Amino acid sequence: MLDTGIIFSLLIESFFFILWIKFTRSGESRSRDIVSGAMFLIALFILYRIFKLNLDFGLVLAIATLIAALSWILGRVIKLDDLRTESKSYFFILLVITCIRSFAYEPYQIPSRSMVPGLQVGDFVLVNKHAYGLKFPGTNYLLTELSPPNRNDVAVFIPPHTLCETKPTDARPDLADLTTAESQLFLSKFKNLQESRCVPLGIKFVKRIIGIPGDDIEIKGYEIWVNGQKLKQEVISSSSQENLIKETLDQGVHVIRTLGLSDYAQHQWKVPNGSYLAIGDNRDNSLDSRAWGYFSEDYLIGRADYIWMQWRSFSELPSFTRNTKIQ
Repeated sequence: MLDTGIIFSLLIESFFFILWIKFTRSGESRSRDIVSGAMFLIALFILYRIFKLNLDFGLVLAIATLIAALSWILGRVIKLDDLRTESKSYFFILLVITCIRSFAYEPYQIPSRSMVPGLQVGDFVLVNKHAYGLKFPGTNYLLTELSPPNRNDVAVFIPPHTLCETKPTDARPDLADLTTAESQLFLSKFKNLQESRCVPLGIKFVKRIIGIPGDDIEIKGYEIWVNGQKLKQEVISSSSQENLIKETLDQGVHVIRTLGLSDYAQHQWKVPNGSYLAIGDNRDNSLDSRAWGYFSEDYLIGRADYIWMQWRSFSELPSFTRNTKIQ
């Protein structure tokens, strides 16, 4: 359901737009400038609400591009050169930004420590939007055939517990195959997570894919078996605070972090069709498939390919020392 504040602001913006046309045509430049200022402030408020509500910015850009195109056409119809010229310039700028962000690369900022040490809080990564197939902006509708993710991909996706309409059986279709104790534990975890974290459009997560459809995955403590094969792990450093371990998954090598909190945890999955299993590299500080189950291929956003900047907070200057390809 669309936010009432955004709806009200859009109605006011439309009213001021009509006034802007009226004052422009009548040559009342002072009144037009006042209205332009008001429209700018309302636009800032709408953007604030969009980010506050975690609305899909790709869809917002697509709508803004459409509005610019309609304004351009309106300017031609009513023979208003100012409207036609400004709308035309905005249209092409928005069209280029929309195409790049929707079909090429989207910037994403790492919000938590779940992928430490590879990805740090404040890292800005480039998400490859065409790695798994092109989607219509702001939707899950595929414009091309799905290109399935590989094991070891660092993927950006929307997990099931952040979507308010998702049922526990969507996150664990194999729920009936679990023991009573296991199914009850999962149901309790999932419902608690969903009640505290879900929003209508979900929240983007970034994790490493360890299980693809058909895989048998087993975790005992920090050891992982994929289809009966134990992943190779090599301790790089160990201290009283953390352990850093080089882990090999298929042909990919990455570093994970452990704190010794999950030594006795055990999990077992048979990944169903259309679903994926993902966990964080910071194994003791990651909310992942161990808690909320599988995520659906319908909610794949893209693959995180590069770190291009780090900016922890507004009180610090951006840094480009961590620029690297994501392993």
